[in-house]
Amino acid sequence: MLLSQNAFIVRPLNLFLMVCISLVFGISHDLPDYTNESCTFKISLRNFRSILSWELKNHSIVATRYTLLYTIMSKPEDWKIVKNCANTTRSFCDLTDEWRSTHEAYVTNLEGFSGNTTLSNCSRNFWLDIDMSFEPPEFEIVGFTNHINVIVKFPSIVEEELQFDLSLVIEEQSEGIVKKHKPTVKGNMSGNFTYIIDKLIPNTNYCVSVYFEHNDEQAVIKSPLKCTLLQPGQESESAESAKVGGIITVFLIALVLISTIVTLKWIGYICLRNSLPKVLRQSLAKGWSAVAIHRRDHNALQSETPELKQSFCLSFPSSWNYKRASLSPSD
Repeated sequence: MLLSQNAFIVRPLNLFLMVCISLVFGISHDLPDYTNESCTFKISLRNFRSILSWELKNHSIVATRYTLLYTIMSKPEDWKIVKNCANTTRSFCDLTDEWRSTHEAYVTNLEGFSGNTTLSNCSRNFWLDIDMSFEPPEFEIVGFTNHINVIVKFPSIVEEELQFDLSLVIEEQSEGIVKKHKPTVKGNMSGNFTYIIDKLIPNTNYCVSVYFEHNDEQAVIKSPLKCTLLQPGQESESAESAKVGGIITVFLIALVLISTIVTLKWIGYICLRNSLPKVLRQSLAKGWSAVAIHRRDHNALQSETPELKQSFCLSFPSSWNYKRASLSPSD
């Protein structure tokens, strides 16, 4: 379905053609006088469903149920009752499965009842490509440090007949500045669509509206604004992933380092500052005394036993037999 480029010119021509078709086919549908009509009709594309809604002009009349009938102008057929809108208490009707062509003129008749009494009887003729208004799709926004993700929600399946030639507009507002984004939607509009508004200023409030572009600016229906404040503390998904990855890397490096130290200590390459056993200290003392006597001519050593350092880098077996340990100058 394509939007007409000259809706205000085409509509009078269609009215004239409708009269001619009625005369040719002998259809007795009179053109309604909309100014004197007791009902107000509106046909709109809501979530890619053709929805006809109505309202009684005289609010003192309260109908408890409605029945909607229609026929096609170019076909000499009797009135058809819309099954899901027979004796309905709602003031709207889904005609997606009934009205499938934009090249036809649909004539509707709405009957309002209260009990068994008919309170109102309204009629109206529709061309979908001219009279259809397009309600904005549902959407959500997710704000990060310097960008916003706009998630537009389309139905999973869209009827082929309802593939309108529509342009999606995402409007960004901040501090009185309005920017329009017109993303390219590949293929038909079905399933969720994500658009990223980037290069934004942190710690700034941004509002977003989504709607379909229309040739007639007054016919555009914009969605209510959804706003978010981009705070410096907020991080994008990639930044959060990088942070988690950094923590894991540091943990692995620390684990490898500790494992290496424990392994080196276990095999004896790393020693601690421990005092030698008493037996070894006595043996070493005797050895130093013997050496001192042997070198008395040099007077380099004193007769007293030198003080032993308490720090050695030796690795002793855990089953050391200190009784057998002896040290002599001959060794």
